[in-house]
Amino acid sequence: MKSWIIKYSELILTILISLMICTTRSSMALGNLLYGLIILMTLITCRYRRHEISVPQSIRQYGWAYVGMLLCVLPSALISTDIAITTKYFFNIWIWKVLIILPILLFIKSPRKLYAILIVFFVYMGIDGISAFVQLLIGHNISSGRAGGVVNGSVMGLAMLLTFTFPLALVVMFDKSFPKYVRQSAIFSSLGMLLGMWGNQSRGSWLFSGTNGILITLRYCFLNVRYLLVLIVAIIGIGYVFTTNQAYLDRFESTFNMTTNGSNIGRIYVWVSDKQMIMDHPIIGVGPGLWGKKYAGEYQLKQETQNLGHSHNNMLQIASESGILGLIGFLEFSIFIIYKSVKSYIMSTNPYDLSIIVGFISYLFLFGSIDYTWGNSSGIRIFWVVMGIMLQLRDN
Repeated sequence: MKSWIIKYSELILTILISLMICTTRSSMALGNLLYGLIILMTLITCRYRRHEISVPQSIRQYGWAYVGMLLCVLPSALISTDIAITTKYFFNIWIWKVLIILPILLFIKSPRKLYAILIVFFVYMGIDGISAFVQLLIGHNISSGRAGGVVNGSVMGLAMLLTFTFPLALVVMFDKSFPKYVRQSAIFSSLGMLLGMWGNQSRGSWLFSGTNGILITLRYCFLNVRYLLVLIVAIIGIGYVFTTNQAYLDRFESTFNMTTNGSNIGRIYVWVSDKQMIMDHPIIGVGPGLWGKKYAGEYQLKQETQNLGHSHNNMLQIASESGILGLIGFLEFSIFIIYKSVKSYIMSTNPYDLSIIVGFISYLFLFGSIDYTWGNSSGIRIFWVVMGIMLQLRDN
């Protein structure tokens, strides 16, 4: 048993993580089962290979930064009106979800296996995007004219992953540091996700992915001028679709409508309530997991009729639940990660740090400005998997 685990643990973890990526959005139960198996396999491997575990100082720094964030959030979980709920929520959101990065950093050292997970991720996202487009075409599983992709996929869950994945796929597609077969999977993923954005109809995804797409393509134009042609063709094609379809043009323009668009106004009402909640509980917030109860009971405005279940903003959600102290911890960790990658990227110009920078900003701060991506179960797991892969590839 011991020798078998030592020999095959890396392969088994690679397969389990790949399966989790492909199932977590469609079936929470199956995703949780696979996640549990991954953690169990990691613990068993730690026992048998404990003398082989070696974590570079560059990665250990991220761990200490994360611990610093946890210490800032912890008081809000321990000092609350319902400690049973807050401690459970704290463990689930702030500890349990990030554990998926450990098997990648500790045991999956082979670049081929890391690339294999990355390929599975890109191919899955391409298929997810295509399925959303098909759903829109045939009118299946549509919610308010929007498709969620795969089987029982969440509309907002797909939108945040499209925003996260699309710029990463462009980096991998353009950068020849990646093997050809990985770049081909990124090309497929990019095309599938463009269709997915059409089917998903997320205005935030359109705006953020478009901006990221232009900036990343311009970055790589300095290496290959043909990428500029790709950008021009894409802009012309997308522009033609919007200018010939008034409904799409109206939807995009509604992104900036803060007076009559119900979705935008609903968020503004919630953010006003968040402001008051933070003012009433400035240091440690109302407690992790208690936002919904407090909001519905004390802070929901009469004008807010959608009964939104969270802040639709990472920083406001964290500040409301864990106070200014928790928000400082979150920003400390995020800024540290981005700073380290920017510094490393300036020194070595590698695609892995660029992916970390773009991934963190896109998932946590761009789409995280209009939705609570930090608390999305499937999204945050996939986020940590991809960030772990980029860290490992960089240090390898």
